[in-house]
Amino acid sequence: MLHILQNQIVLNQQLDCRKLSQMVDVSKILKNVSENGDQAIINYMKEFDGVSVSSIPFPIGDFTPKEKSNNTELLQATAENIRKFHQRQFPASFTFVQKDGTCAEWKWRPIERVGIYVPGGRFSLVSSLLMNVIPAQVAGVKEIAVCTPPNKNGLPNASILNACKILSINEIYSVGGAQAIAALAYGTESISSVNKIVGPGNAYVAAAKQAVSSFVGVDMNAGPTEIVIIADENANPAYVAADLISQAEHDSEAIAILLTDSNKLAESVNKQIKIQIENLSTKEIVKKSFEKHGIIFLGKTISDCVKISNKIAPEHLSIQVKNTDIYLDQLIAGAIFLGDKSPIAWGDYWAGPNHTLPTGGHAKFRGPLNTMDFMVPYSIIDASSALDTSAEKVSNLAKLEGLNGHANSVDIRRKQ
Repeated sequence: MLHILQNQIVLNQQLDCRKLSQMVDVSKILKNVSENGDQAIINYMKEFDGVSVSSIPFPIGDFTPKEKSNNTELLQATAENIRKFHQRQFPASFTFVQKDGTCAEWKWRPIERVGIYVPGGRFSLVSSLLMNVIPAQVAGVKEIAVCTPPNKNGLPNASILNACKILSINEIYSVGGAQAIAALAYGTESISSVNKIVGPGNAYVAAAKQAVSSFVGVDMNAGPTEIVIIADENANPAYVAADLISQAEHDSEAIAILLTDSNKLAESVNKQIKIQIENLSTKEIVKKSFEKHGIIFLGKTISDCVKISNKIAPEHLSIQVKNTDIYLDQLIAGAIFLGDKSPIAWGDYWAGPNHTLPTGGHAKFRGPLNTMDFMVPYSIIDASSALDTSAEKVSNLAKLEGLNGHANSVDIRRKQ
């Protein structure tokens, strides 16, 4: 069950310890792949995945499942929701002419080649594939390479392959872990390097992404999933418990926090958790998660709970109070779920906004994965109509900084 706390210092200490526990060293794996390419990955497939191959299962576009999937229509429906939402994020270009005639333009171009990591392990996260591929496609990315861990037969999960087929993705590599991130970043004989790597993963994947982030673009340095629920005495304890469980079942390192001003609700939620996990297939994962990182914090008021939540800046925030509108503009989180009729799972699968979200407090400075993550802005400057008017000013600014070469590049044009 969740630990009930009333001391914020203890809460802060628990959160800090959780972040430190996620630090892992992947430098040897990255170095090995950068130096030995395919052979290093083949060796790691045998060591980590128990799969023996003589070469990397090369772009698996033709390795689609033989059986017809019963989930095709369901995946197409959620893909449509995701695509429509991300199409509305497409940024605008503009042209602006200054008073002196300087023409300045702001434009966007798609990233040329992107690598997308899709986790394997206990669960086949098809939704993560959709959430990462679709905004890249909306942005106009020409080349999309998917890496995902192999099953014992050396191939990706059949559901992942089926989703790739729906999305018309043909470059799929059966490679997982930090070695997949290294391959996408540095390139190997079989896998061409990319310009940016996106997608969630375990602590090793996250550490690898952070390590290569000075070499190639990454979406965010994400840790284990997080949920914070702010709830008052009017909240339904069964709903609150269900939402906490839904995130805790991801991973034993997941963090689940309830912030409330009601001791009665706190006790009821713990009772509901015990009832709801009894026959849950992921019961043991949930129990470990709650034992390690499950917290109920009793604040004096809901306003106090909001302040604490904003310091955490969680990945998922559910606010289940009588008047949600009072607090909405005050909240800081990757995704905010309003009221007791909005389960976190609705955002994970169906609503349209991306479920690849900032963790570890990063929601204070970045948001969910979006279409613009796959685009690059650039500017265009045309000074030809303003040279006579403003050349002296530009030259003097350069001289003010002592950069006479800059000044000369302007003056030489004035003289001519």
